[in-house]
Amino acid sequence: MKKLFAVLLCVTVLAACCFTAFADNATAQLFSYYGDNMLFKQLDDVVLAGKGTPGATVTAVLTNSISDTVCQASTPVAADGSFAVVFTAPAGSYEEYSIHLSVNGKPFKTLSNVVFGELWLAGGQSNMQMPLGQSETGIAMQANDERGSDALRFLAVPAQGAYKGDVNLVPALPMEDYETPAIWYKGTDEQVYGMSAVGYYFAEKLIEELDMPVGILNANLGGTSIYTWLSRETIENDPLVLQDCKDNDRYISLRNWKENSINFGIDMTCNYNNKIAQLKNFRLSGMLWYQGETDLFWPDGQYSRAFDALQKSYTEHFSYKNGLLPIVFTQLATYSYGDLNALQTKNAEFASIQQAQPDSRALTSVYDVPLTYIPETHAIHPICKQQVGEKMTFAALGLVYDRYDTYTTATVASVERRNASIYVNFNNVGDGLMFDGNTAYGFAVCGIDGIYLPAKAERIDNDTIRIYNESITLPIGATYAFSQYNGYANLFASVNGEKQLAVSPFAVGDRRMHTWQNDAWTSCEYEQFWHAHSNEYSGFYPTWNAESASIRFVNKSAYSGEKGILLCANGNSDTFSISPNFTYDENGSTAYFHDIDTDWSDYGTLSFSVRVESDKDVAFSGLKLQANDSIWYTAAVAGENTDQILVPADGEWHTVTLDLNRLFPFGNKAAYTYSRNVLGNIRNATFTFTDLGAVGADISIDDFRFTADSEDVNDFDNKLHLENEDDFFVKIKAIFLAIISRILLLFK
Repeated sequence: MKKLFAVLLCVTVLAACCFTAFADNATAQLFSYYGDNMLFKQLDDVVLAGKGTPGATVTAVLTNSISDTVCQASTPVAADGSFAVVFTAPAGSYEEYSIHLSVNGKPFKTLSNVVFGELWLAGGQSNMQMPLGQSETGIAMQANDERGSDALRFLAVPAQGAYKGDVNLVPALPMEDYETPAIWYKGTDEQVYGMSAVGYYFAEKLIEELDMPVGILNANLGGTSIYTWLSRETIENDPLVLQDCKDNDRYISLRNWKENSINFGIDMTCNYNNKIAQLKNFRLSGMLWYQGETDLFWPDGQYSRAFDALQKSYTEHFSYKNGLLPIVFTQLATYSYGDLNALQTKNAEFASIQQAQPDSRALTSVYDVPLTYIPETHAIHPICKQQVGEKMTFAALGLVYDRYDTYTTATVASVERRNASIYVNFNNVGDGLMFDGNTAYGFAVCGIDGIYLPAKAERIDNDTIRIYNESITLPIGATYAFSQYNGYANLFASVNGEKQLAVSPFAVGDRRMHTWQNDAWTSCEYEQFWHAHSNEYSGFYPTWNAESASIRFVNKSAYSGEKGILLCANGNSDTFSISPNFTYDENGSTAYFHDIDTDWSDYGTLSFSVRVESDKDVAFSGLKLQANDSIWYTAAVAGENTDQILVPADGEWHTVTLDLNRLFPFGNKAAYTYSRNVLGNIRNATFTFTDLGAVGADISIDDFRFTADSEDVNDFDNKLHLENEDDFFVKIKAIFLAIISRILLLFK
């Protein structure tokens, strides 16, 4: 009996010694993205994850600012060495807490200055990545050493972190932690100038509105496709997305994955593996998304499918419990992408993406914000990020926090054609639709020919707009803000009687042929207009140029709208002229704007309104159209065999209509006319007037307007009308010019 007792005692002592040794040797470590100053989502799971000794117990104790224990939780370390301690976060407040972690009772980590509030992921490409220090107001903040709020917390995820110690290597599978640490900062830290400007302004405004801390997971990267932000599982488990990925040459099998030759911009799943996978233990309030420039030219529908996959997979990845993870996203700002219809087509697709899941998505528009930029940011990155961030805050307040019934940009609900007008009904109009100003801009309509012309618009009801053009009796399509640049489109949804979110660009009905690019010169409303090119040449340029005259944009010269052009001859020449500005100076050479539609081949007439302001008649002496470097034409006055017409000094408005199907090559009016089909790429258009009083005439000009071509003519449908011409030499000259113009056209 004594021997048995001795044996049991030895075993007990040995076990105790082993347990003590195990307890003393057990270790644990949190993943690197936990740290001081961090924020967790209020009233949701706080997950503290890391690696430790299998079988050990990890305990987390939450204490408040006076060191009272608020709660605690424990978990064993799994056989694979992983652990995740979970407890419920307290309600959001400005109180700072501490989290004390221990393994088998031995402290190993304390997180200080922890707050609870609302947590958002800021994802996307360069316009989301663009730092506060390069934004319009952020530049001034940094110059004056002004910082953000202490209640703002952000996790600086490495833009391109290391893998296996090399930033040029990309893992084929999701990473569990960051090799290059992700660090939490406060808005008061100097590093705030490097966080996403959109994320910063969003958070600061949300702090003000909710009166609690807001955190941003700053995980984005410039020049990246949406496929790079999707997991392999997401892509391969969705047959349509997988096929789209393959069609875009973006699919890489695990077998073919080469860690040293992956492109962060376009290769599937690389940014998910390197930046998003590690964040799965955070619980989100929602996601901000500013991306799409890289994927601009995808066929219709592909981006929508990828976006659906992104939202669904991130909902699961971040364990979001209330339906789909809310996403606030934005349309894209104007830039010259080479295709006049690419940008607006993508923005229209964004509207359909929002409409597909209206309860979990909110869309904002950005065409109504200024596009100022600095050389360091390039023209594709306008510095107006405060407006974008605060638009997103407004959207989030409605989508997630139930502050507003209308929080996403208004989109088309239904379309009806009645008589000679198209009526468009909208969702999400708030208190009602409103124009920013007295005149509607940015609308176009087309007839059965599919040629879009500028249109008038008027509000019929709170949620309905009538769109029409008097020259189109059977409209079949309408657009709004559907152009390369649409900054003066002015339809908004209102909240509390004030304009709020600009209505989404749209195209309804027929889009087969020739869209209208909202060319500003036709309205005569704008002295300067924004043009997007390469970096150093984007900006505001004059909409019109004058020769031997001065130009002013004034109210008294308006035939329609709010302004018109007052053209004052300087008296130094009998003739004076005005031309829409199609060019700019590029290092001493003449270059042409990329975003003006110079294809006039689908137009039949061009009219404008003119009034003589002085006391002598003025002659309109012709419209000169430079078709290319070698050929030019003048357009006949409609119904006349001349390119000139008298404008009487009677104080009345007169309409001059020019026939774009009757063109005089090189200005020769010897009965020779040429088809309008030579006008596929107008290089210059000059409207010339003759001052019959020879003292410096003043005229008002406004409302340049096209009609769609009603004739079906061939490219070489040129005719010689010599039956009314008796002069032999004039006939010979006309025949010679016809031959020359045909030869030049063949080799243009």
